[in-house]
Amino acid sequence: MNKLGKEAKVLLYGITITCVISFILAFGISSLMAKEYQKDLMQHDYFVAGYLLNHSDALKISAFTAERNENDIETGRNTLETIGYDDNLSAKLLPAVLLYRNRAMIALFFLMVFAFGIVYVLVIYYLSRQHKAINSAEKSIRDFLDGNTLSRIESEETGDWYSLFHAVNELSAILSAHADNAKQTKEFLQDIISDVSHQLKTPLSALKMYNEIIGGSDTDQAAVMDFSQKSLREIKRIEDVVYTLLKLARLDAGIIQMQKEPENISILMQDILERFELWANRESKTIILSGDDNTIFYCDALWVSEAVGNIVKNALEHTMEGGHITVRWEQTPLLIQIVVEDNGKGIHPEDLYNIFKRFYRSQFSQDVHGIGLGLPLAKTIVESHGGTISVASKIDVGTTFTLNFFNLTNK
Repeated sequence: MNKLGKEAKVLLYGITITCVISFILAFGISSLMAKEYQKDLMQHDYFVAGYLLNHSDALKISAFTAERNENDIETGRNTLETIGYDDNLSAKLLPAVLLYRNRAMIALFFLMVFAFGIVYVLVIYYLSRQHKAINSAEKSIRDFLDGNTLSRIESEETGDWYSLFHAVNELSAILSAHADNAKQTKEFLQDIISDVSHQLKTPLSALKMYNEIIGGSDTDQAAVMDFSQKSLREIKRIEDVVYTLLKLARLDAGIIQMQKEPENISILMQDILERFELWANRESKTIILSGDDNTIFYCDALWVSEAVGNIVKNALEHTMEGGHITVRWEQTPLLIQIVVEDNGKGIHPEDLYNIFKRFYRSQFSQDVHGIGLGLPLAKTIVESHGGTISVASKIDVGTTFTLNFFNLTNK
């Protein structure tokens, strides 16, 4: 009882008071029943006496079996009243009435004891289970508040309390998800800040050194021009890092929603060709487009152009003079596939599983001045379209990037 809560105790006290009142009412009811029995008994005696007086020639047994009538009852009453046997007679003088009352009281008492006993047992059993379930739920909630985000209330059964526990578990899951998102966001911001700091440190240091040299009083004009060009190159590198990181950050944060429209892939690839055609011609490299001119791709043209362009740019950087890059596309009932293939130096097997990591720089390609963000950005864009990107490569043979976009839906 001490372990039960205030509400449970109030309930038990209420049942106890109801039980006491019911016993009092039971005693009153047994008294009323005894009075009714006494009245019926005296009516019977009146009739027997009156019948015997009014029908002296009839069979005596008929006094107990004949149908009652008011004349015989009145005769019996008037006769018995002369000896004090009337309606005001005390029940104490009638053993049959006392016996009936006592039996009625005992029967009602045991009936009420049995009924309220069952009620008490069921209520206490229910309250005990409820108390145990609430204590368990409280412990689980405390564990959750103490940092165990996997803590959940056991709620395999059904009922009002367990429906509440299910709702609490759902709330816990939502809070855990929000906490995880907040943690991931924090880690993401920390990574972005670390990446930016790491990537900007080198060009900023170079710019500082170049400016100190340019600012020197004895620096000749040729040196000033040379270091000015180097400064511009470092500034361009900083711009590339910042702009690309901003794009990745916006995509990762879900700020950018792909604005998908029906696009002609041929026109889209032609735009990419025009962007890199001057570079390819300057280095005697060839970009070849191959595919159906009428293929329609439901996509965000600006971002897909960014993704494919980054892959083409990567191919140009790793293809020797006179090499060629092929961009081909194909539509099937299931998907649209874009393949970018080159005959360049290839990717070392150790790098294949890392090329989509941000700022990854292979030890086998130190001669290429990239920032390690183009391919990760391409992967993020492709996945934002519900697609996949894969790579296959052989050293001194070439590299093939395959982009698969499933066209089961336009959304």
